[in-house]
Amino acid sequence: MAVAAGADLKWLTNSSALLGRPIRNNRQGARWWGLVRLLVDDLGLSLKSAAAAASTALLELGSGAVVRAAGDPTGSATVVVDLPRYRSIFLGNLSRALVHETPRRRGRRAASRVGSIAAARRYGVDIDLVRAALARSPAERLALLEENAAFLRSMRKRPR
Repeated sequence: MAVAAGADLKWLTNSSALLGRPIRNNRQGARWWGLVRLLVDDLGLSLKSAAAAASTALLELGSGAVVRAAGDPTGSATVVVDLPRYRSIFLGNLSRALVHETPRRRGRRAASRVGSIAAARRYGVDIDLVRAALARSPAERLALLEENAAFLRSMRKRPR
């Protein structure tokens, strides 16, 4: 949605909250949000003015002409949208969103859903041996470790 609208996801979320308008994940919603973003970021209109202008302009979408989206009551200043040109820009962004890009999600990657025991088992670790060792008290584990270390020392001292 963000790529098709040519906007940052955070901008979309914040603008949606300010306007009280939900983000609809469809082609028409992306076209509307893209025009609003264009009017706000590139022309400096306020968010509410840009939303009204985008709604007005896109009502004339089928006409295929340049439309007057907004203006002052005296007609001294107007915002004119070249719909065919905007349509081609939007379709390029939509194509890029559908075919080439998936926006990166912010933050850390989600932790693996696979349990650590299942992952260890797949790796080849003998889980029963680990469970048997963990069932012993710390003193018993330390005694077993000392026995293993003594065995290894005795093996190194033996002549071949």
